[in-house]
Amino acid sequence: MTNQKILLNIQEIADILRVHRSTVSRMLDSGELPIILVRSRKLIRYTDVLEFIENQIGRSKDGYSWED
Repeated sequence: MTNQKILLNIQEIADILRVHRSTVSRMLDSGELPIILVRSRKLIRYTDVLEFIENQIGRSKDGYSWED
């Protein structure tokens, strides 16, 4: 198994997306990112973050993807 984390917390997602943690919280509340609740902790699957990024790239003006 790799050292890659499967589940990330809000701060880790904010660091990846380079946004404030309150932005990530709003994204979770709006359903833009799926959430996993473990008691009071909000966790996000790393694969869901990658999918979100890929979808955002698909919306870009040029329409490039990670494979380009």
